[in-house]
Amino acid sequence: MKKYRVCGTTTVTVYKEVWANNEDEACEKAYQQLDSLTEYCGNGGCDKLCGVDGYDESVSADDFIHYDDVEVLEDDPNYFECDECGEECEKKVDSDGTEYWWCSECCKGFDEDGDEYFPEDEEE
Repeated sequence: MKKYRVCGTTTVTVYKEVWANNEDEACEKAYQQLDSLTEYCGNGGCDKLCGVDGYDESVSADDFIHYDDVEVLEDDPNYFECDECGEECEKKVDSDGTEYWWCSECCKGFDEDGDEYFPEDEEE
């Protein structure tokens, strides 16, 4: 099983209060005063906050996440997580030498692809 980092995007709505004579001027002032988001607390730490500087600004998420970037972090062929309960499964070998993973929580076996596996008698 491999560990992945999956990144996605979602729409956020940014609010900026400004005093202006018309909508075009309001947009221009908003761009001048707040043209980008700032990452506070060390580049995405402290629960990965998007910060703003003033009391008259806010950022709120308002859409579903679209995951579009995947990166492999680790590849551990000895680790398998049960799809049903999320518990770590134990690697075993049955009597014909086939490796499989056994979930003691669900009492089920799984092959390397995560499909249910029905082991022969287990080797000692």
